[in-house]
Amino acid sequence: MLAATALALGACGEETASVPDPRPATAAVYSGLPDAERAAAAAACRDRAAARASGLAARQIGDVDEEMLVRRLDVEVVVDEGAPFERTCAATLPLVTPGLRVRFAGVTGNGITFTYPTRSDRPLTIRGTITPAPAGGRVIARREVAPHGRLTATIDAQGGFEFRDIKLRKMADNTFLLAIEAPPNAPREVRFTALCMDCIISGSPPPGT
Repeated sequence: MLAATALALGACGEETASVPDPRPATAAVYSGLPDAERAAAAAACRDRAAARASGLAARQIGDVDEEMLVRRLDVEVVVDEGAPFERTCAATLPLVTPGLRVRFAGVTGNGITFTYPTRSDRPLTIRGTITPAPAGGRVIARREVAPHGRLTATIDAQGGFEFRDIKLRKMADNTFLLAIEAPPNAPREVRFTALCMDCIISGSPPPGT
């Protein structure tokens, strides 16, 4: 009887210690969760997205690092805490999905965000390379600050793409979200910020303030 009681208590303890799989309704609810539950929510969101995809795209999404996704979600949910969590997570996944890598000539970055100092009176050229080079596809650039607008560049056989003569606004932060559409790869996105140095000097606030 003592042995049976111990087993029962042990099983109860295991259930109590198990990490739940929450599906928070909003970004704000996600932000209020403990670390373990935020990690579980992020992992569950990733797994649902992978299940909706197929082939290479499903494998790439399934390989998203849980800790990296949580770190990025913790940043993204602050933008709109009232947004549905599923929508925020779906928009965040392409920023951290492995597979296609992006680099820009002469631009510093961490694989997700890139910053390029320039001046507002100089037309901007964004020239990048995607590796491994996909078999076709395109890159769509849109401004993060309204009015958004859209620009499209074709990915060449070497994985290169280019946006030329983009007119910058007279503001410190000219950030573009670049979405890579190259099936059968999963969607991939990066942020490219053209940092207007003369705008900062003239008093326009820098990004993040």
